[in-house]
Amino acid sequence: MERLKMEGPQMEAQLDELDYKIIKHLQQDGRKSFTEISDDLNVAVSTIRNRYNRIVDEKILRIIGRAEPEKLGLNSYVRVMLSIKPASKMKNALTKISKLSEVSFLAITSGKYNIEINLMCNNNRHLLTIIDDINNIDGMDESQITMYLDVLKWGQ
Repeated sequence: MERLKMEGPQMEAQLDELDYKIIKHLQQDGRKSFTEISDDLNVAVSTIRNRYNRIVDEKILRIIGRAEPEKLGLNSYVRVMLSIKPASKMKNALTKISKLSEVSFLAITSGKYNIEINLMCNNNRHLLTIIDDINNIDGMDESQITMYLDVLKWGQ
């Protein structure tokens, strides 16, 4: 079976078709048993267990719990694009932003804005407080905020 090679600055992973099928099962249900996966894919449970352990050990796959924000009282969910200038202020800005408990996603991006974050807040008043904190970060130049009205699909 042909192995697919993925290269990156940190690591090189080799995955085959079976690895991808296992990952797909776990994306649909991270608690799915090895027995259920092996039955569906018609391979031994030990094969699934070994493949799972390898892809987790190699940090290709990470199983996490994703809570429903609204059920936790987090009713304001937004994407915020930030422009930090000059570039020398980025590291400090990223450190401060990453410490905010309301941040559920943080990335360095290209283009007009160099940081993207997702915020989960109790309500719009809470959101305004966090936005004010972000606007007071040294180097904060410009922002664009998009409110998520309804999330129809989480990325896989």
